Amino acid sequence: MGAGRARLRWQVTTVGCLYFGYAGLVLCRTALPIAAPAMIDDPALGLDKASFGALLGWGAGGALAGKLLFGVAADALGGRWLFLLAMASTAVATVAFGASSGHVLFMLFNFAAQMTKAAGWPAMAKTIGAWFETGRLGRIWGIISTSSRASSVLSSLLLGGVLTVLPWRWLFFVAGATTLGVVVVCFFALKDSPAAVGLGLPSKQAADGHDTSPRVWAGTLRSTLVFFARSDRVLLICIAIVALTLQMEFLSFLPLYMKEVHGLEAGVAGIASSAFPAGSFLSLLAGGAVYDRLGGRQRVRVLGTLLGASVLCVGVLLGLSELQLSPAATLGTAIFATFVFGFSVSPAYYIPMSVFSIEFGRSRSGVLIGLIDACGYGAMMIILPLTGALLEAKGWNTLLSVMVGLSVLSVVFLTAFLVAERRAKAVRVPTRHV
Repeated sequence: MGAGRARLRWQVTTVGCLYFGYAGLVLCRTALPIAAPAMIDDPALGLDKASFGALLGWGAGGALAGKLLFGVAADALGGRWLFLLAMASTAVATVAFGASSGHVLFMLFNFAAQMTKAAGWPAMAKTIGAWFETGRLGRIWGIISTSSRASSVLSSLLLGGVLTVLPWRWLFFVAGATTLGVVVVCFFALKDSPAAVGLGLPSKQAADGHDTSPRVWAGTLRSTLVFFARSDRVLLICIAIVALTLQMEFLSFLPLYMKEVHGLEAGVAGIASSAFPAGSFLSLLAGGAVYDRLGGRQRVRVLGTLLGASVLCVGVLLGLSELQLSPAATLGTAIFATFVFGFSVSPAYYIPMSVFSIEFGRSRSGVLIGLIDACGYGAMMIILPLTGALLEAKGWNTLLSVMVGLSVLSVVFLTAFLVAERRAKAVRVPTRHV
């Protein structure tokens, strides 16, 4: 009984450290989108929407590099040290960004901040895999994922409020200093695995219907990559994550959208953009609690229905100008639509990929989750500069039309992945008893 209470206490501590640590990473990431309207209005910087899109593209490039590098590093170093490194490095790069001037330094420090932030998710995958049983992964990832969305809400409100009274540079100073404070706490409280505190490893359930012992394909990085490349499920989730990541990245443009389309001041626009992560938070809170209890068919139906709703939400934003509503009603409808959009997309983006990476990737879960995320950030690196240029040349309706297409793609490919997962487990589970 004593050991059980000790394990529970350390598991709660672990989740708390990961939760608030990742919140710090999101706080650093949120500073740039919230500051964007004020930075574009600052004549000393010479930024416009096209150059802002290029700046985001450099950040996506950093995230891509980080996913490829730190996915491997997570399997080699373990989750704790990589997580501490990610937080500290991201905080320092964020403060340096705020102290900089000129496009080259902005791109350099945004690249660095997003590269080191990218280590957070693989590090958490290794830590969660070490501390929790397979049958609880959906629940735990749902809780952890709410950190991203809750911190996005609070970050938007906090940094938007700061922007109403202080210059835009202070957003980066506040975000970086806060995250460094979290690093200090996690350094003492976060442990790499139960063995580090004298506890036994958690019992593991069978993954994919067979035992979880080490596999031949996990022996070398090359054999691991070949194995993943031959998996239809890995291919499907990678394509789905490309579309979902680009949908989620709409949040980076929301403050600009609220300012330019609805005429809000820069700080108020940042606060209004918190509707997206607020919807995400609520859906992840519910989704994580029920994901492990859903059967394969139910997961297909629930997540497919939610993603279908995301298509309708973008359609509402696209058609707002045709509704001839009052300005207040138009703004309220836009905020509600972005809230529902965040609610619809987030469970599909966070939970299936994270659970699949641990179950299917096993001892190479860091590599797998890094590769899947790298696909999304690789697409962002290409698309975001084009998005800024598209906005500058064609306006918001064109961008929203593209978002409708991405929403449809995410429905198709995530549904295909979930169906493939269900079929694979249905075929393999009976073989355990042969």
